[in-house]
Amino acid sequence: MLVDMETGIAVNLESEHYSGFRQAVHSLVAQIFSTSDMPARKTAISLKPNGNLRRQPTQARAQQTIQTLFKAAAQILDKEGEGGLSTNRVAAAAGFSIGTLYQYFPSKEVLVQAMAMRGRDLVLQELERCLNEMEQDPLEQMTDPRGSIRRILRILIQGFAGGHSWTRSLVRLAWAQEEPQETASAVRQVSDRLALFLERVDHPQMRPLGTAQLFVLTRSVIGTLRSASLEKSPLLQSPALEDALLELVWALIGQDATARPRD
Repeated sequence: MLVDMETGIAVNLESEHYSGFRQAVHSLVAQIFSTSDMPARKTAISLKPNGNLRRQPTQARAQQTIQTLFKAAAQILDKEGEGGLSTNRVAAAAGFSIGTLYQYFPSKEVLVQAMAMRGRDLVLQELERCLNEMEQDPLEQMTDPRGSIRRILRILIQGFAGGHSWTRSLVRLAWAQEEPQETASAVRQVSDRLALFLERVDHPQMRPLGTAQLFVLTRSVIGTLRSASLEKSPLLQSPALEDALLELVWALIGQDATARPRD
């Protein structure tokens, strides 16, 4: 669930995303958008072949076609909701024939999955960049550890609940169509990466969490964002949600936390 700031499709701190994630659209994401510039890590997303896609775009022109279709679909979602979204309308809004759209997406559902997958991967990449930067020199980069945690939360809020109107519409649709096992897989990736981050930074004002604590913390944060998205909560437009999540995280992770980590 991320989006490109120009296209409005799921992305980084100021972009878009979706959550049922992963399987059916992995091959599309792998083929259309190269992530070769990202450092190889154990937590990197493993992209799998997608038998639902009719064509795997590899050329720059095809990539641009996909981006244009994504943008058109996001605009329709934003203005008219899921009820106004159809392959015919997306193709027309993008300026393509329906045959061109069907070369890549055999159905509206596959199109939405591809948009969501692209957004989610961009969010995870942004999270990776943020954590990697702080790991390089934790004492210098994290002079304000609460501020650093807030940076992380903003990425998760954008990715799992959305910040802009296009983002919110797409993420909400993704949650509504989620497959539990795919959501669980995405949340585990976030949880595992955060555990590695806490182990690497060894910051004097922060402490590593035990397995149970990290499980409760990450599921609490993501569960809150899921509910906010599905309920169209006005808190998504308020700093109060971010502040409340920060206090939740800091209660467990800050040096003043009294509970000892347990495995």
